[in-house]
Amino acid sequence: MVSGSARLGAIIVAGGRGSRLGGVDKAALRLAGVPLVERVVAAVQRAGAAHPVVVGPTRGAPDGCVAVREQPPYSGPLAALAAGLAVPNHEVDEVLVLACDLVRPHELVARLCASPLAAAEDGVLLRDPDGRAQWLAGRYRVSALRSALAGLEGAVADQPLRRVMGALRLRWLDADAETVADIDTPEDLARARLAETSEIPSTIPPAARTRGGRMSQSNHLPPEALDAWLAAAAAELDVAADAVHIGTVLDVARDVAHDVARPAAPLSTFLLGVAFGREGAADPARLQALAEQLTARAAAWKAARAESE
Repeated sequence: MVSGSARLGAIIVAGGRGSRLGGVDKAALRLAGVPLVERVVAAVQRAGAAHPVVVGPTRGAPDGCVAVREQPPYSGPLAALAAGLAVPNHEVDEVLVLACDLVRPHELVARLCASPLAAAEDGVLLRDPDGRAQWLAGRYRVSALRSALAGLEGAVADQPLRRVMGALRLRWLDADAETVADIDTPEDLARARLAETSEIPSTIPPAARTRGGRMSQSNHLPPEALDAWLAAAAAELDVAADAVHIGTVLDVARDVAHDVARPAAPLSTFLLGVAFGREGAADPARLQALAEQLTARAAAWKAARAESE
C-alpha cells in the first residue's frame, strides 16, 4: 500500500511490437507459468490499485482490468500513457506507470510505494545502475501528468516519455539491475527463467566444495547457452530438441522445489521426461499438459502437508 492517504491507480503499458523477440506479444509471455502482464497486474493490485488500466491489445488484458488502446496502435509509450490517463477515474490521486514485461514487479512496486510523495514532488521513479531513468517504473501524481500532457496538445504519437516526465519534479531511487530488469530479447527471457530456478541446489557432492561451502569451480551455464546445450544434449540422447520447451521444464523444477522439496526438482523433471517420451510422437502441447499436471500435484502435496501439521 502507498503510505499516506493518496488513492492509487495503475497504467500498464503493454502495446509494444516485441520486435527484438521476433514480434511476439510480450505481455503474453510466461514467467513462472504466469503471463508477464498478469504478474504486473497482481503487483499493483497488491499495492492497492483498483481497476488497473492495461494499454495494448484488448484481448490480452487480465480480468478486473480496464483495457484501452493507444491511438494509433504501436505509437509508443507516451501515446499509451495518454490513453491510460484518458480513462475516467476521479478517485485516483497517484498512478503507477509500469511496463508489462518487468521481471520482478512485486519488488519494484514495493520500492515505489514505500513512502509518500512530499508536497514538492510530482513523482518517484527508479534509476538503473548506469543512471538511466526508468520512466516505466514510476509513481506519479495524476494531476501533474495531465498538466504536462496538456502542454503537448495531443502530439503524443511516437514521442519519448521524457517530453512529459522531464517537466515533473521527481525523486530518484537508485535500483540494482535485477530490480529494474525487463524482457526485451530471448536472452532476457532465458535469463529470467533461469533465475526462477537459481535457488535449486547443485547435486555435486560435498567433496567437490570448498570448506566455506562454495563450489571449487563454477559450473553455471550462461542463459544464452541454454538453447545450444539443449541441442547438444538432445542430439546425444537422440531426442527431438524442438519438442522440448526450456521454460516449461524449468517452471516444473522451480514449482516442485518450492512445494515439495528441493531434491525433488531433478527427480520430477526426470519423471516428466519419462512420461513425455513413452507416448510416442513428441508434442510440445503434451509436454505442457504433463508439466501442468505435475505442478498441480506438487501444489496439492504442499496443501496436504500443511493440513497435517
